[in-house]
Amino acid sequence: MSDLLSHTIEDARRAMQNRWGHQAFRPGQEAVLEPLLEGQSVLGVLPTGGGKSLCYQLPAVLAEGVALVVSPLIALMQDQVEALRAQGVSAAFINSTLPPHEVEQRWTNAEHGQYDLVYMAPERLSSDVFRARADRLDVSLVAVDEAHCVSEWGHHFRPDYLEIPAARDLLGDPPTVAVTATATPTVRRDVRDLLDLPDAAEVVRGFDRPNIVWSVFRTDNKWERLRAVVDAVPGTGIVYAATRRAVDRWRQRLKNHGVAAAGYHGGMDADEREARQQAWVQDEVRVMVATNAFGMGIDKPDVRFVVHVGLPSSLESYYQEAGRAGRDGEEAHAVLLYRPPDADTQESLIEASHPTATEVREVYDAVCSVGQVPVGSEPDAPLAVDIEAVMKTTGYSRTKIRTAADLIDRQGAWAVLPRRKHFGLLQFATTLQDVRQFADTADNRALGEFVRTLLRVVHANAFREWWPLDLRALAGRTDLSRERLQRGLQYLQERGLVRWQSPGAALRVDLAFPRASKLPVDDQAVQNARQRAETRLKHMLRYARSVTCRRYALLTYFGEKTEERCGACDVCLGRHRPTAVTPDDEPVLRHILEQVNDSVPRREWFDEPPAPPHRIDELVDWLVEEGYLRVETPLDGEVQLTEKAGDWL
Repeated sequence: MSDLLSHTIEDARRAMQNRWGHQAFRPGQEAVLEPLLEGQSVLGVLPTGGGKSLCYQLPAVLAEGVALVVSPLIALMQDQVEALRAQGVSAAFINSTLPPHEVEQRWTNAEHGQYDLVYMAPERLSSDVFRARADRLDVSLVAVDEAHCVSEWGHHFRPDYLEIPAARDLLGDPPTVAVTATATPTVRRDVRDLLDLPDAAEVVRGFDRPNIVWSVFRTDNKWERLRAVVDAVPGTGIVYAATRRAVDRWRQRLKNHGVAAAGYHGGMDADEREARQQAWVQDEVRVMVATNAFGMGIDKPDVRFVVHVGLPSSLESYYQEAGRAGRDGEEAHAVLLYRPPDADTQESLIEASHPTATEVREVYDAVCSVGQVPVGSEPDAPLAVDIEAVMKTTGYSRTKIRTAADLIDRQGAWAVLPRRKHFGLLQFATTLQDVRQFADTADNRALGEFVRTLLRVVHANAFREWWPLDLRALAGRTDLSRERLQRGLQYLQERGLVRWQSPGAALRVDLAFPRASKLPVDDQAVQNARQRAETRLKHMLRYARSVTCRRYALLTYFGEKTEERCGACDVCLGRHRPTAVTPDDEPVLRHILEQVNDSVPRREWFDEPPAPPHRIDELVDWLVEEGYLRVETPLDGEVQLTEKAGDWL
């Protein structure tokens, strides 16, 4: 730390100019760096594309020792390290894609001062290798990337982030910088508490993106509106859809309209996703139609529009995804296409991904049963079970099963082992003699050689249990592409020779104690997680239905103060027809005003709502438009009576 303290902000500026070629700091960067260079920890909330990574890369270059960067983005670590090396910065990553001997070697290199930065997945903090070496590392700085993951309010809660305070103690308590792009005041409190950073400086900058025109269109004809945006706004864009099926449908519509469009979702092979992403980045494809699996870590500056044809689950998600537009500072458009039934899709996803305590126990029992673990027994090795079998046993969705497995992990009953990008699971479905006979008698000579190579590569235990198969190793032995390997293994499965689970298709868990007859589950924690998801969706719906300035609503939500009208969004430009109100609505309107006058919380206005939630929101909006109510906090739905309403009452 003493070496870090010897540098000034001018040193940082010169290093940035010399190594990265940037002549000036972006908004917020200098405010983060100054306290860091004084040895103080910092929580920095900077916008997507705002240069968060430079806030820890610059101190790492300036100081002696190594900066440890804790990041959940395993898929992007290699790209980040390669980019740093191109700038002359010595960097490495340590994650589950590396074999154990390579992990050991990289830690040894770090001990001997060969790296400026080491990127690591949070799971590494609790490993024996890290704990054994921690006090021998000269760590100048701990950086926590995507810090909202610390919070259960964050997008992808990662319990391993909670190991950071203990790891920091082992390292001699170096200063910590936690950075993220989207964190409400609630999330920021969570991050400070859970990372044990009570005295950290807090820098919140740049949620306001004045070059982005924010719009919401409530329409039953989303295709007509999307087509209008694509035709009117030149340049590249992103269309976000809620499901994989929707991605394929919208991509086809754009293609039929003569627009070069590609699809992207988590169900695609990694190589195919990478190829499509690169085609879009290099402007070979104009529009990327994708689920929210697309976009993390991509810094394409000239995206002119981002259209959401499906309702996001939260404003955090929406802001981060829409914020991928206009990073070059030129005008760009963020458009949300909404109709009331869209809420049903998100409510179904909440139902699918937030199991009850009873459902968590049933998943635990099903995993143990599929893995053939009797009550009171503890297997010698981690279990690898077919998720399809667990789905069939429980009747639950894949998402609900994975969420339940993570909840059990947090309670310490088992550890969910990370999914490994290149490893599938294979089990021979017949005897060694039968497999050899198949290879010897196969009409296709290449097929026979493939089976013989498989026998040489796969451990003999695969005849008794599921065994991990490294597709990279198999590709090296066979000279076949990953796609052909997958097809070959699928063919062998269809012939009854093997059972095969492609990478990511299996659930791997390591039981912490013998199988319990009834797993104790923290029911309150399960309920709280669901309530948080429902609250985030409520805020998202309020944004979609609101007649308040979009910019004002967003910035207020993220804790920034701003003018109540931006003059550029759909609301400020008066692009919506007023809500239709009839004499039949008058009793409900009067009831709302009376409840507000009596300071009754919005959730308690009605014992039995006289209309669907979206209609109640429309009536409140009408009262706002007509000057009977004034919006206090847009997305919490808090309103106050105006003098006009008092006179009317």
